[in-house]
Parts: sequence; C-alpha cells; structure tokens
Amino acid sequence: MVKYRITKTLLAGAALGALCSPAYAQDSDGADENVIIVTANKREQNLQEIPVAISALSSETIELQGITQTQDLSGLAPNVAVNGGTTNATASVITIRGIPTNADETQGFDSPIGLYLDGVYLARSSASSFEVADIERIEVLRGPQGTLFGRNTTGGAVNFITKAPSEDASAKVKLGYGNYNQKQARLILNSGTIFDSGRISLGYLYKKRNGVVDNLLQPNKSLDPGGNETHAARLAIELDITDNLKLTNITDWSKIDGVPHANQLSAVGDGVFRPNITIDGNTFAQVQPANVGGYLANAAGLEAQCGTPLANVQRARLDPICLEGAGLSTDTLRGNMTRLELDLDTVTVRSTTAFRGWKNTIRGSDLDGLGTISGPIFAQTSTFNGLPAAITGFLLPPFSGAANPTAQFLQSQGVPTTNQPLFQARNDREQSQFSQEIEIVGGSGTNFEWVVGGFYFRETGSETNPQTFAFVLDTNQAVFSDANFGPNFGPGLRAANTANGTQFRAVVQQSTLAYNVKGESYAIYGQGTFRPGGEDGALGVTLGLRYSWDKKEMTVSQNGAVPFGTPAELALNSGSAKFSEPTGHLTVDYRASDDVNLYARAARGYRTGGFNARQSTSVANNIGLLPFNEEKITSYEFGAKTQLIPGLTLNGAIFYNIYEDQQATVPIPIVGGGSFGTQIVNAGKTKYLGAELEARWQITDAFSIDGSFGYVDSKTKEFPSADINGVIQNIASEFRPGNSPSTTANAGITYSAPIGSGDTRLTARVGASHVSSIVFFGNPLTSPFQQETKGGARTLVDAQLRLDDVNLGGAEFSVQLWGKNILNKKYVSRGIDFGQLGFGSVIYGDPATYGLSLEFEF
Repeated sequence: MVKYRITKTLLAGAALGALCSPAYAQDSDGADENVIIVTANKREQNLQEIPVAISALSSETIELQGITQTQDLSGLAPNVAVNGGTTNATASVITIRGIPTNADETQGFDSPIGLYLDGVYLARSSASSFEVADIERIEVLRGPQGTLFGRNTTGGAVNFITKAPSEDASAKVKLGYGNYNQKQARLILNSGTIFDSGRISLGYLYKKRNGVVDNLLQPNKSLDPGGNETHAARLAIELDITDNLKLTNITDWSKIDGVPHANQLSAVGDGVFRPNITIDGNTFAQVQPANVGGYLANAAGLEAQCGTPLANVQRARLDPICLEGAGLSTDTLRGNMTRLELDLDTVTVRSTTAFRGWKNTIRGSDLDGLGTISGPIFAQTSTFNGLPAAITGFLLPPFSGAANPTAQFLQSQGVPTTNQPLFQARNDREQSQFSQEIEIVGGSGTNFEWVVGGFYFRETGSETNPQTFAFVLDTNQAVFSDANFGPNFGPGLRAANTANGTQFRAVVQQSTLAYNVKGESYAIYGQGTFRPGGEDGALGVTLGLRYSWDKKEMTVSQNGAVPFGTPAELALNSGSAKFSEPTGHLTVDYRASDDVNLYARAARGYRTGGFNARQSTSVANNIGLLPFNEEKITSYEFGAKTQLIPGLTLNGAIFYNIYEDQQATVPIPIVGGGSFGTQIVNAGKTKYLGAELEARWQITDAFSIDGSFGYVDSKTKEFPSADINGVIQNIASEFRPGNSPSTTANAGITYSAPIGSGDTRLTARVGASHVSSIVFFGNPLTSPFQQETKGGARTLVDAQLRLDDVNLGGAEFSVQLWGKNILNKKYVSRGIDFGQLGFGSVIYGDPATYGLSLEFEF
C-alpha cells in the first residue's frame, strides 16, 4: 500500500515533468499581457516567479464565475474544498491539503486555515462577508504560511484583496434576477481624484432569495431553508498625504438574515447492539446509539401533510420537508481598516490597524426535519401507567395483587406524551477583534529582498447556546429488566409495555453552553531572499522566521442544565494558558530559464492551543477546565512553474507534511447516559502525501482551457482512545480524517472574442469542479452513523454567457446569463453524527440555480 501511494504521487509528478509548460503571450512591445501579480510576500510579484504554491483568481474570473462567498472556492484550486455550516447560514468548513477548519464553531478553537481581507486576519470564518467589496483578486496559498501570515495557517491561507478607489470617476450598477426569486442590486461609486490627492469608493449591496427546499410548515417562501437576505455597505478612502505617504481607510458593514439549509435525518438507531471491536490486538467498546427508530415507530406526526415520522428518515434529499422550529440566523458584521504606507524609495513602511466585530443570533434550528412529533415521555410518576394491575398490584403498596386500587388506577392511565423534537437549539454569539501590524519592506530591485515586521492581535468572544433534546430510553432494558423485577414479573411487564407502544420513551433534557473567551497574540517576523547572481539571477535562497506568543482565557458559566453557581464550580470552569512557537521556512528556487522556475521548500507551521468549552468538569473529582496545546506541522515541498509552450502555463507541486500534536477529541460519556462531554488532547499525528497541477492554455485568441488537479493521501499515525480497561491506546489504523477529500479537480473551456465593429465582447464558459467523497466524523468507535452521514463524491457544472461593453447612449453595459450546478446534482454538503443520541443527519447543498444580470457603468 505504501508503494502504491508513493507511485501514484510520483506519477502525478512525472506528468508535471512531461507536460512542459507555457510562456505567456506577449504584446508588440514584448510585455507580458497576462502576468498575474500577487502580494503573498508583502510585495507585488509575478505569480510565476514566486516560489510558493499559490492560486490567484482575478476580478474578471470572480465576476464571470459568480464567486461571492468562501464556499464558491471549493474545487477551484487544487486540494481546496469548502463545505457549508450547520446552524449558521454564513459558516463554512475550508480544507486545504487535507487539513480542515473546525467543524465545531465554538470560539475556544482557532482555525488551521487563515482567512484574510486585505491582509487583515479574520479569526472566525463565520465573521467574513466579502460580496459588497469590489474584489481585485483572491489568493489561495497552500501549505504552511508560518512566516508572513503567522500562526493558524498550518493548512494554508486565503486572502481576499479589494480594489482601490479609482482615479477616474465612475458608477457601476449591477441588477440581477434568478430562480428562487433571487434579486440583487449592487452599486459602486468612485469619486475619481478629488482635491488632487484623494479618492473615494462607496459600495452598497442588497440581495435576497427564497429558500431552495419547501418547508411545509412555513408559508413564507423567503423563510424556507436556504433563503437569505443581505444588506451591506462599504466605504473606502485613499488620501495622498504627501508624495510618499498614503492613507487608506476602509469601513464595512453587513447584515445577513438567512435560514440554514435543511437538516434531515439520514439514519436512526435500531436497537442492534454494536459489539466490542479489536484494533491492533486491543479491545474497544463502541458507542451504542439510542433506539430512535423504535421510538419513532410508535410516535405520531401531528401535521397530516408531513406523513409518519419514521417514513421521513432517509438519506435521499427531501423536498418538501417539515421543519417546525427552523428560525432565522442573523449575522451582523462591521469592520474598519486603516493603513498608512510610507515609500522611502528603497524601503516601504506599512502600518495596518484593524477592528472587526461580529454578532450572530440563531432564533431556532430544527435538526430532524420530521415536523411536530408526539411520543411517550419518561417520568418516574408514570412508570407503571397502562401496565396490568395483575402484575403491578404485587409491586405497589398494599401489594394486594389485581385488587390493588393504586394498580387499577394506573392501569387505566396512559403514558403521558411530549412534542419535544429530537434536537433543537438556539444561539447568541459575539466576537470582536483588534489587530495592529507593522511591516518594513526593502531591497526591491536588488539581489537581497527583505521584509521584517511585528504583529499584535486581541480577541474577545462569548456564546450562549441553549439546547433541548430527547434521549430515547428503552424502558424494557433500563427499567423492566429481570435484574430489577425478577423473572416472575419482568417478562410480563416487558410484554405489556411493548404491546402498549411505550417501550421507548423520551427523556427530555435541556442543556445550555455559555462561556466567555479572550485571546491575545504577539509576533515578530523576518524574511529575506538572496540571489547571488543579482536581481535576475537564476538561484535564490529565501529564509523566513517568526516567533509567536499567544495567550488564551476562557470562563464557562454553564455546560448543562443549570449554571455553575458555587465558587468551586466557577473556579474549576475558568482557565488561562500561554503558548509560543517558532515557525518559518527555507526555500531554494532555481530559474532554469525565463520559462521554468523550480523550487524546494521546507516549512514549519503552528496552530495555537486553547480550551474546549464542552469539556466535562467535576468538583468532586477536582477536574477543571484543561487547556489543549499547540499543533505543529513540518512540510516538505517541491514545485515547478513553467511556460514553455506558447499560451500554456503549467504549475505543479509535490508535498509531504507531518502534522504532530494534533488536537484530538476524546469522548467522555456522562454517567447515566443520554449525552457525553469531550476532552481535547494533543495526541494525534497525521502524514500527508500529495500532488497538485494547475494549467491554463490559450489555444487561440478566442479559445482557452483551464484546469487543476489535487490529490492528497492522508494517513493517521496516532489517534488515542481508551480501551475497555481504560487504557489509552492508538486506533489510528481505523481512524479516517474528517472533512478531508483525497481528490479535487476542475476544468473549464472559455470562448471570448469581440463581436461587431465596436468594443462589444462575447464570453462563454462551461466549467466543472469535482470533490471526492469524505466522512465528517472519523472515529468509528463514537460514530455509529459514519457512513450514513458522509458526503459522496460530487461534480458540479457551471456555465456563463456574457456580453461586455455594449454601448447604449454613451453608457456601457454588460449582460450575463449564468447557471450554477446546472445539472442539478444532489449532494451532501455536511453531515452530523449524534452518536449516543441515536441519529445522524445530512444537509444538502444548493440545487441548480440560474439567473440574468445587467451591469451598467458610467
């Protein structure tokens, strides 16, 4: 198997060597027309010359392909996949080279994928919204970026870079309409140069669409799952204070009201016992899911249009669906970035000060999709209801058998019922952050280019997350067993209980997670590139170093049915921890010719530690809130960027990563059943072996094709779990990394040519993106529905037809017909395994969407 993995990766690398690559087309002056400029090294550089695995999407690509959110990046760059959130309409899980962001959205965790807006770090993926901005380009950096981007970029980084205010006055208006009653209006105004030194850009966006699944219990289509409404505004100001000092200030605000995509049950527990299993000679118990299937078989659906509850448990996409508790998720985001840039000819000094805030309110989330269900509830006072007095009369005072009046009364009473959903939650979250970075960039145009800097970051956050759920109790096992009532009464009680349809009863539980969190980080860094042969010399050596100091504090005020109230409880549920780590890289690049750039890179990255808000604590056992430590990754990479054939660009890389001290989640069952807490330990280790290819071929002036391919083989080497004797053992051989597809790919063909005698241009494109199958929960011991909640392989086809620069009375306009997922692929974008609670659910991505947009520019 090892030989097969290495061979497969090397074959991809051989393809890189065989498919010699492209030189960009040149104009009559010999200048490159299609050079892509990126700023990954804190200075403007040609993408083909920078020795980093990076993909860049231009503003034209972003506009044509309708890239408006992070989820649209899935599959567009090699080894990059994005899946949606669960209860939050704006959240996403980003995976780069097999390393995903957190599926758990609590703020005690930091992400291993860095998100940036104009170089400003965004600590929470849910707190990012870019659509109102006029995006210049998107840079996706793959692999650890521990020098210039710093901590929490062990998988990579995504930087959204906006357009600066234009020197020419202009107005751009975009209007759009599509299926699901999609409506969009966007206005971008540029003042042009005013007072000889200033420029202003103002943007506003309104967008709304109905849901994409019909919720039979919601008459308002805009509140169906997938419906959303966005208001957003952005003001950018540039001011040339002097000839060499520039001030940039960008303020943005967004409010997004959305109903998350429908969460539907894909599987339920059926009472079949999951036996102990042996892994590498050690015996482990498996989580036993509650028999939710037995409960639903005897439960009643209270809305006739929703059918019987058990019939709605299926993995196939449900439309329509019944969600009785689905409410709006409202995200309000605000931010301000102030940048001062001083150009001293040979040195540039840059100061970036930024503030961002985020508030999220989830008014309700229904995670079963069954409508209102009514089933028997468990309570001590109704344990013997409906059972024959001939038996219970001997068990209850005065122990007189069938004539027992108490037993006769209870026999006439039914077991009470509850309308409690299987799982329902609300949430209130807030987060604010402040950052300050100083960069000094020098050596441009010499044989030694360098950058040094310092970074400071502060974050505060809070969450209150009330949950109510029904834990299904098999009363025949838990109550009416022979162990409790003996062989003379137990069999009769169980038989009558089953006949009454009350064997499975819901234990209604309420739990709230509430906490406050603080974080602070300092870092200093430096990077230098030396080219012995001069600025354009063939050989280059780059060394980058960074040292980061982090501090995390968390106070959990509630993690269960009641708040922590005693001083001892509060003390045990508060914690503070410090972390620090050096990171950096050594890169050697060799420009074999003007058309071939080779590089080798060794890099080290780190993801800071933190606290798990869901950890179980105990005053009796003196178990308090424990921090988990930082993760570390060591990466080795070889890459080539080539332009050997006119019109063809081909870039590729092979990488090998060793990820150590990974934050592994170990489940800790709560005594009495029904739920479990978790403990995060640094005991995971994974090795990643992968390859990437990207290509673009301008076949003729009108036709071009582009594509990419990414493959990563993720092998877990260490993952801890307790065996039946309580001894921690390694179950890596059976563990599968979650949210980690092995293969991504995309391909597209574009036709673009002028039509008529004017400047009008016709552009048509068809593209497809592919992401291989994934599991969302990798531990087989605690994930009884691992297969029923996995995401299958998906290939989504998009298409666009666009006319640009159509002149109408002196004003120019563009018109575009677009479609996403035009083949209407039904695919799972997220799955949840509820383990002991006895069910798993899936969330489907968008169906086919299409529309027409008009853009006017004055």
